Amino acid sequence: MSGDALVATLDLPRANGELVFDEPWQARALGMGVVTIEALGIGAVEWRDALADAITRHGYDPQDDPASAYYAAWVDALERLVAAHEHGH
Repeated sequence: MSGDALVATLDLPRANGELVFDEPWQARALGMGVVTIEALGIGAVEWRDALADAITRHGYDPQDDPASAYYAAWVDALERLVAAHEHGH
């Protein structure tokens, strides 16, 4: 799956179809994450499940910025998937 195709399958915050990045680290994390996901052969379903689990673990405080909360869960999901793949899945 190409990087563009993978990004299209990720449920990222968007405004008018464009990705929303409140902070520069969010764009960098996305880029590194997509490359890592592709290199490890992680599929869209595995990614979706990991992200859903991370969002559930993190919860959401309405006083938090929604985009920052989402990206924190996104990074957590990526970290957990990388660790799982390093240890034989």
